[in-house]
Amino acid sequence: MSSLDPITMATQLATFDVQPFQMRYQMQADKYQAQIAALGKVESALRDFRNAVNDMNSTGSSIIKNTATTTQDGFFSASADANALSGSYQIFVEQIASAHQASAGMPADMDANTEIPTTGELTFTVNGEQMVIDLSTVDTDGDGKATMSDLVKAINNNTNPGVNATLVRSNGQTHLMLSSTETAAANRVEVSATGTGAAWFEDGFANLNTITEPKDAVIWLGAQNSGLKLTNASNTFEGIIDGVDITVTKAQTTGDAAIGLNVGADAEATKEQVNKFIEAYNTLITALDEHTALGGEDQKRGALANDPTLRSIESQLSGILRGDFNGMRLADVGISINREGKMELDNDKFTEAQKNNSAALEQMFNGKGNLLDSIDSMMEPYLKFSSGLLSSRKESLQSNIDRIDDKQAQLERKYDMAYDRYLKQFTQMNNIMTQMNQTMSMFG
Repeated sequence: MSSLDPITMATQLATFDVQPFQMRYQMQADKYQAQIAALGKVESALRDFRNAVNDMNSTGSSIIKNTATTTQDGFFSASADANALSGSYQIFVEQIASAHQASAGMPADMDANTEIPTTGELTFTVNGEQMVIDLSTVDTDGDGKATMSDLVKAINNNTNPGVNATLVRSNGQTHLMLSSTETAAANRVEVSATGTGAAWFEDGFANLNTITEPKDAVIWLGAQNSGLKLTNASNTFEGIIDGVDITVTKAQTTGDAAIGLNVGADAEATKEQVNKFIEAYNTLITALDEHTALGGEDQKRGALANDPTLRSIESQLSGILRGDFNGMRLADVGISINREGKMELDNDKFTEAQKNNSAALEQMFNGKGNLLDSIDSMMEPYLKFSSGLLSSRKESLQSNIDRIDDKQAQLERKYDMAYDRYLKQFTQMNNIMTQMNQTMSMFG
């Protein structure tokens, strides 16, 4: 009579006890994990589509793209947003804005290591705002001395009203340069040193050498001296023409002709934007189709087949896209949904709609309660980060997985108990068989 291996037998029987449950739990966990992954991909595609929608329906943006072009380069550039009205204008650039830049009248032998007074104050004023530096605090290493380099750091590291300091070396000489951080005539840098006991230091700041005068930008809407004069603190004039920003880069010479500025619809940019919208929608539909597929001979069943949440998304989107907005439908401007549920663009029909009815085209897409706003409102409940329907679905599925993990842990304990029981039984059986074999050998 052969002996038994108690460990092998206990392992096999304990495994048989828990194996069906392990397989069932693993299948459930894999199913839930696949659904979470699929929901994540659908959510990403839905968010991308919503971003495309918002890019065409945010402040200053619409389905219609405008462009601004100039008849001469080099003096100013312009950009036009969705609010810009078509038109032709004349612009003359008289003066560009500049920041104040000056050098302090310090001794010729001054350099970065020149010691400065450690008593008194240095006061900067820019556009009515002040910064006062206590010179006793400029010393950074605690040796009781402060240098010109320490002073530059103190100026720049302070919460100042808009002044920068730097040391510039030229022809073997070091200069302390002061610059306003913003352009405009109002941003002149004024500085004074008091109570230092060092005449050379106080005189240096009392006698600034202006290198660049602070100036406002000046343009004329029309010809110089006969049009509308406009001034601005910076070189960018925002909204002087509705929806148009103008940035000047170079002043013209007195007597030059004004430069033409043409504002109008950009048909190609508008079509490109629509194509991005269509592409994002089709990517979303592809994701929905992939993960909700019922499966068949040539098709894999999707992880979210027959999922009611995704069916609702498709149904709501389809209803909106086939709807009527301000008396127009997408089909009227060449945008249709094919048999596969994908969006297509008829370029000729869309171009015709742009030419003949651009205002109606914009009204259909943009504005409260119209196409893009309706799509955004429909997607909002699904995409909220903390309480969105898709996030809630994923959290629910993860909770199911966590419960399965708990069951798996219980199953491991059940396996250990069964293993110990079987090991004890087979060990006893093996001992009995060994005794029987020994007894039989005595009669052999």
